Amino acid sequence: MKREALILSLIGGFAVAGIAHAETSVTLYGVVDTGYGFSQRKLNKAGIDYSSTASGLHDSYLAGSRFGFQGVEDLGDGLRAFFVLESGINPSDGTTVTDRVFHRESNVGLSSDYWGTFAMGRQYNLADPFFGINSTTSMGDIDKTFGAASVRVDNMFRYLTPNFSGFQAGVGYAANGTIVRNNQDPDTYNRDRDSYLSLGMQYTDQAIHAVATYDRAGTGKSEHAATSWALVGSYDFGPAKLALGYGQDRYAKLNGVGAFGDSALFAQVFAKAGSTITDYDEFLMSHDFKASNYYVGLSVPFGGGTAGFAWARTASNLDDGDKLGDYAGDQSIYSARYVYPLSKRTSVYVYGSYGTNIAYIDGLKATEAGLGLNHSF
Repeated sequence: MKREALILSLIGGFAVAGIAHAETSVTLYGVVDTGYGFSQRKLNKAGIDYSSTASGLHDSYLAGSRFGFQGVEDLGDGLRAFFVLESGINPSDGTTVTDRVFHRESNVGLSSDYWGTFAMGRQYNLADPFFGINSTTSMGDIDKTFGAASVRVDNMFRYLTPNFSGFQAGVGYAANGTIVRNNQDPDTYNRDRDSYLSLGMQYTDQAIHAVATYDRAGTGKSEHAATSWALVGSYDFGPAKLALGYGQDRYAKLNGVGAFGDSALFAQVFAKAGSTITDYDEFLMSHDFKASNYYVGLSVPFGGGTAGFAWARTASNLDDGDKLGDYAGDQSIYSARYVYPLSKRTSVYVYGSYGTNIAYIDGLKATEAGLGLNHSF
């Protein structure tokens, strides 16, 4: 009830602000995406017989369902103040995705035609707005392969330059936690300070889009910082659009590995491999994890809509004897979708994906398919 009361009070406050200040605009926007879906995960290897199947109403396959508020105030001379508050929702039951009211984005900043855009708060790294090459959806999404394709970061300062003849660059930095120093008592010295650095550069022309990004997540609790870099791009041939991507991850997958699986299954595999660490992300951090990621996507106009196809592969060193050994494999995902617009704001879609060695576990297969309705406002 408290969350609903807060949202209603915010809506009321925004309405008053819009009336009181003519130079300020506040927009309510969102996406509602749901439909029928089927998904299955299966593994039968070395005494592990695992199967997980789900079907029924599934949310947010084409795009994450959400609602948000965006406000802009014109300060004159090309300078604007803005804010973004955005929350994820589950249309199938009306709940929010997390306990945070605005977990997707929550930031405020200034934007200028001359010097760029500066924002503070919870926001995306540079890879998320720069990539823009997805040809399919859900399991075939590029963020299931590239470790930093879409990462939200708390307490981030982010700056984007203006567009200079197609070129744009950006930097984001977040520091969380504290550093305590006590010269009289070295035992109280605490390096528990998380940090996140995001760098990106993109070039956009009529047919060409090229991107380079680098992300680094460090923490005082770990000996190593997790890093991820990527080079992606696309070329629009007119009748078809081709997208390519390559990148590497080190010591972790910044957006997590376990999105496809079950923690109980991971625990079984890790136990079989002789590991005392059962948490996947902690396991990668504790080992010299490396992965090379590849993406090929194709979008083709067809029958009034758009057909998309993609192949994504991520190859790791988890098959080394000191890691998962024979229980590890290189993940490959093949996917397709078709989106047909009923109007500028409403589309119907159908999709399907098949993956092998999901989450780098040898023999773990995944299948999904479905159809849905997407409406934006």
